[in-house]
Amino acid sequence: MTGQDTGPSRWYYGLAALVFVAGWVLFGLFLFKNLGGLSSKLQQVVVPGRAELNLGRPGAYTIYYEYESVVGARVYSTGRRLSGLECAVRSKATGENVPVSPTTVSSNYSLGGRSGIGAFDFKVDRPGAYELSASYPEGREGPEVVLAVGQGFVTGIVTTVFGGLAIVFGSMGAAVAIALITLLKRVRARRELNRRTVTYPPIE
Repeated sequence: MTGQDTGPSRWYYGLAALVFVAGWVLFGLFLFKNLGGLSSKLQQVVVPGRAELNLGRPGAYTIYYEYESVVGARVYSTGRRLSGLECAVRSKATGENVPVSPTTVSSNYSLGGRSGIGAFDFKVDRPGAYELSASYPEGREGPEVVLAVGQGFVTGIVTTVFGGLAIVFGSMGAAVAIALITLLKRVRARRELNRRTVTYPPIE
């Protein structure tokens, strides 16, 4: 610092603003990359009908009803209420049925033009090929709808969003710290400069 300096350069305030903006940019990129990857992990099935599921890990899975969805080139918009649809899951390796029950935890999502709500839960002991079948009770008719099967999907969304918010608040904290430290050092330097300045009386 030279004799006339009053602490760190004002450019540090610009650095603080740059860190703040960069945080929001990284937040957007983080969500775009991670949320897009999550939606691709859901296996979509158009029902009534049967379809094969390739489940890569053991554990609990949720069957979501996608009332707003896109499969191939077709757009589905079937309303939030899923009336009367019955689902069954069977292991293709053993032929045994896997218990399927209505979901007990409310979960929903809206992502990339797709909106869904948790409908059924089931659990598998080993990874492999499974058959999902869904139909309306005998004697009843219903529309074609889209089901999506995934493991920990909504939890993944929540974790990703909180991870993005951590980036934003971290950048905000860093920006505030840079600006505050710069301000305090400039105030301290100005006071030190004033303290060292000696005013001599005029010479008569």
